Amino acid sequence: MIASKIKVERLADGQVSVRKGSWFDVFPEDRREPWAAWYEQMHAEYSYTGYLDMAKALRGLAPLAA
Repeated sequence: MIASKIKVERLADGQVSVRKGSWFDVFPEDRREPWAAWYEQMHAEYSYTGYLDMAKALRGLAPLAA
């Protein structure tokens, strides 16, 4: 079985879309950092590397253009 790749992108309306396999979520830009921090916390508690991968993917999204 091949692990699903994490895809994070900014939508035309400025919201952030995150997807892994069939799971996805869309939220405002101001929630991106809190979600990344939550995934890091989950990684610290449970040592599941998928949580850390998600945090890195969320933080790796290019900044919102001014």
